Amino acid sequence: MEAVEVEMEAVEGQDEEDREDYEPEEADRNLLLEDDPLVNITKKSDIEWRHTPFTPVNTTWESPAPAPEPPEPLTPYDYFKQYVPSEMFQLMTTMTNIYAEQKAVKGYKHASISEIEALVGLHMAMGVLGLPRVRMYWSSSINIGLFRDTLSRDRFFQLRSNLHVVNNNERPSDNTDVFYKVRPLYDSIRKRCLELPLEEDLSIDEQIVPFRGKLSVLQYIKGKPEPWGVKVYFLCGKSGIGYDFLIYQGATTELSEQRKMVLGHGAAVVTHLCQRIQTPSHKLFFDNFFTTYNVLEVLAEKKIHAAGTARVCRFAKPPLKTDKEMKKKGRGSHDEVRSRDGKVVLVKWFDNRSVVLASNFVGVGDEDEVERWEQKEGRFLKIKRPEVVKKYNQAMGGVDKLDQLISLYRIAIRSRKWPLRMITHAFDVAVVNSWLEYRGDKERQGTRPQQIMDLLDFKMNVAEALVRVGKPHALRKRGRPSSSNTPSPCTSPTPHDEPAKKRRAMEQRPIQEVQTDMLDHMPNYDEKKEATRCKLPGCSGKTHVYCDECKVHFCFVSQRNCPQKIRAKVTEL
Repeated sequence: MEAVEVEMEAVEGQDEEDREDYEPEEADRNLLLEDDPLVNITKKSDIEWRHTPFTPVNTTWESPAPAPEPPEPLTPYDYFKQYVPSEMFQLMTTMTNIYAEQKAVKGYKHASISEIEALVGLHMAMGVLGLPRVRMYWSSSINIGLFRDTLSRDRFFQLRSNLHVVNNNERPSDNTDVFYKVRPLYDSIRKRCLELPLEEDLSIDEQIVPFRGKLSVLQYIKGKPEPWGVKVYFLCGKSGIGYDFLIYQGATTELSEQRKMVLGHGAAVVTHLCQRIQTPSHKLFFDNFFTTYNVLEVLAEKKIHAAGTARVCRFAKPPLKTDKEMKKKGRGSHDEVRSRDGKVVLVKWFDNRSVVLASNFVGVGDEDEVERWEQKEGRFLKIKRPEVVKKYNQAMGGVDKLDQLISLYRIAIRSRKWPLRMITHAFDVAVVNSWLEYRGDKERQGTRPQQIMDLLDFKMNVAEALVRVGKPHALRKRGRPSSSNTPSPCTSPTPHDEPAKKRRAMEQRPIQEVQTDMLDHMPNYDEKKEATRCKLPGCSGKTHVYCDECKVHFCFVSQRNCPQKIRAKVTEL
């Protein structure tokens, strides 16, 4: 049964510009008109309503031409690198070393880009594995090779505590950016988001980065799964993929002062994010924090079809029926009024309770029927639903879907340092967005659903690539040899003990990026009695020689030099 969530949006965090009685001055209107001469803003006192049917707007949308496919299929690591390229890891490496020098960290050795990439990759793996304590990943009883063979536990904590994206000593004296310490990383992710082709149905909503430490712009939003944290305004598609975002930082949020004075804070956020929409006939949805009469006018001028839940106090006392009158008519009843110029429509619909929606392109329209549970009668009822409610429910959940995907395998980190929390969240956003992009490409190519990686496999693939690709192979394991296979002198086998049956070892091949990185792929000789089948497709030979990096057997004799054939294929790619 479809849930109706359109009537209960949170109103916390309302700014001074969003108060009910706010009416912009004429001078403010002139400032906006200079900025955007196409828009004629209607005064609140000039808004008039009519009880006449609203004429729906033609919403025919032409999908953009699909982006050209790359010559070779992209791997999960390739998708991720479009959001966080190698240059960003190099910057993080440099700034981390500079910060450690400034603090004179005892025993600190300069980090390499490989170590910073491995640090990020291990954090991603932690988000998937989800052990309750960080130190357990290096526990000898659990023995997770991805962690124990990559970074020592102390080195991991040392790098994490010194991780930086900017040089603190180079902060400009006139800086007003609260999040300047992580701005380069978020700019890199946003750059890729701006390059993505837009879907038809879009939505704007608030996202919360969970954090409870000390920060001047910390927000609380009732109803969110994580109510305390840093607020981020997101423009998302129906699929959940992010196309643009804006980090809230109080009075210094990157918004036009003219638009804030005229439209209010919430509406100014909408117009700011809508700069991303360059083609007409997109449908945009948002909740009552953002919806005003004037913002619907502005979007109509830009040929953006918008709708959202509304606070009636912002719409100049529309003559809608009262809740008492709607309740008498029963569930499924509605009331509709439109503005005198026919540009904006308000629809009040009664389900369990009443909800008001405002739109510039559709009102009651073509009603459909939905099932609702009737408690008094103990059965399902079919009630009518206006078209604007249907479209809102179908397209509004993009940001919530992005939040849900991030929360599945979020990088869990307990730190009082807000930059560290924002850095890990940025990588979570990059992984989820790159996975949604990967899945969309695979679906357009007609790939079977069983052959498309889910988010868990995708994130672990990216984590392994960050840890292993381009890294020299460890010649020996750190620490003393494990004694797990040595019998204890305190125990002796009993006659009732039976030897355990050996399970056939399953071959484990590294991910494609590791196989083709051309680093430390050296031949080695095993000590097995019988030779192993060569893994080169088409070769039927058997050999004792294997790749020390990939742990895969290949023929390495004069008649069958299989590694040479593999190297030739990699060179062609």
